[in-house]
Amino acid sequence: MSSLTDIEKRYLEKLLGMQGGYVLDFSDATYEEFFKRFGIDIHGTRYQTYGTSKAKKMRAFWESQPDALVGKVLSEMLDSYEANCELKNTTTDSALLAKSRGIVARLANQP
Repeated sequence: MSSLTDIEKRYLEKLLGMQGGYVLDFSDATYEEFFKRFGIDIHGTRYQTYGTSKAKKMRAFWESQPDALVGKVLSEMLDSYEANCELKNTTTDSALLAKSRGIVARLANQP
């Protein structure tokens, strides 16, 4: 179980655009492919605790996995956010991204 706080989750959810049930611009197939790189079956029943949307699966992932793994996944997700902004020529929320990177760094430094 990760040690993400409710406040940290709020920041991450905002940056990842999870308010509508989505996570960034992932389709079901690309979401599955992303998580497979970490050996995770994100569409498995383990992550359907709260429902089947990508955002709900992400929340279940946060609650069921250790800090180190959550940090690795989130680090790459933040990289995806930056790439999406650059490729779509949209403005990066620099303050929110910096805050989110700090959260990931904290997770990576947990024993």
